[in-house]
Amino acid sequence: MSPKPFTLDSVLSYRKRQESVAQEKFVLAELAVSKASEMLAKEERDLQLLIHKLEKEQEAGIFAMDLARYQNRIEVGRAEVIRLQKILEEKRDIAVKKRRRLLEKAKEHKVLKTLKEQQNQSWREYLDKKEAAMLDEIAILHHDRNSS
Repeated sequence: MSPKPFTLDSVLSYRKRQESVAQEKFVLAELAVSKASEMLAKEERDLQLLIHKLEKEQEAGIFAMDLARYQNRIEVGRAEVIRLQKILEEKRDIAVKKRRRLLEKAKEHKVLKTLKEQQNQSWREYLDKKEAAMLDEIAILHHDRNSS
């Protein structure tokens, strides 16, 4: 029985495709994290500008209705910051999961590639032994002819 009953090429190419898909998904997840982070940073800057503007207005004197409007906008901005922070955390969690999946797929591919190399090495050794046995047999037959 030969040590190379089947090839791993189709399995290996399938695993490589899975690794590529996992890599794509991870990259998309990382892009979503960076976009969410940018949106959060922009909202935080806008909120800080609004608070700073309110402070300047208060120093100069502000009407009660304008003060109430500023406070409402600040509350809405804070709620938006909290919402964006939650979204960012969710996106980070997703990216971590995608990263783990990518590492898992890369590891599976590497293991199969190593297995294929070991299988090919065993096959080469098997063929070398068969060839050596055949050459020994030929040498014995040739020696028997010459001695007869």
